[in-house]
Amino acid sequence: MPGRSRSYALNISAELFKLTTESIRLHSNETLRYQTLAQLLTKRINNPAITDSLDPEQLRQYLDDLPTRGNVRIHLNISRTSADSLVEIKKHLSREIGGNLTISDAIALLICDYLVKQSATRVLPKIGLGDSGRSESPKK
Repeated sequence: MPGRSRSYALNISAELFKLTTESIRLHSNETLRYQTLAQLLTKRINNPAITDSLDPEQLRQYLDDLPTRGNVRIHLNISRTSADSLVEIKKHLSREIGGNLTISDAIALLICDYLVKQSATRVLPKIGLGDSGRSESPKK
């Protein structure tokens, strides 16, 4: 399958690693299938609501609070199409934020958006707001 996938070797922070593992757990429970980071990212990349759901200041603050670079080495293998989309999302978010993001930064923001969505999906129905089947992230 040469040319059909893109491999990344990333050095991420322990904090980002913990967020990815928690997100994988939630995604596995949501789908009732064992999931991987690549599968979760592919889902988020193909539904990039993050590009419209959070304001640039919140994105900057999130990246200021969460170190993305670190000493935890991960390997990520995603389809060429998803890799191209991830690069486009990274470029779009870089323009929105006014900085130069890394692939790890873009992954962190996709994970953040997923966790916000998961939180809203569980909490909003409990307080009588929102639809538990809603697929878009809350606007901030």
